Amino acid sequence: MNKTLMTAVLALTLAAGSAFAAPNPVRVSASDGEGLGYTKLYTESSWMSLVVPMSALEYTVPGDLSLSVTGLPEGTTITLDGVTQRGNTLLLNVSVSRNDTSVGVNDIASIALMSGDQVLTTLTIPVMGAAASD
Repeated sequence: MNKTLMTAVLALTLAAGSAFAAPNPVRVSASDGEGLGYTKLYTESSWMSLVVPMSALEYTVPGDLSLSVTGLPEGTTITLDGVTQRGNTLLLNVSVSRNDTSVGVNDIASIALMSGDQVLTTLTIPVMGAAASD
């Protein structure tokens, strides 16, 4: 009986711990929305989409999606422009920009996909932009 009780307590503890844990990052790809795929986002682009499996959102798309981005140099931003669902895939249409094009970008963006204050999932994708001289 004690062994069964301890097993049940351990199972409940593990289940409760995983319920409150941060979501695992989902490595996503990028697309041009027309079928071409990319392994990274490019700066100074407003034609790219993040390709997110619907399973990462438990097959539900809230109407108030937003992005919270970390891991990029100051002044480099990823902005959510729109959302399109295609079967079991969600396309997050984004614009990528930076304030200073004289500095190259080659970093991994960590993107929290949010609904209000709730993090639905965390996405990661490389962001790249070459330095341009005037």
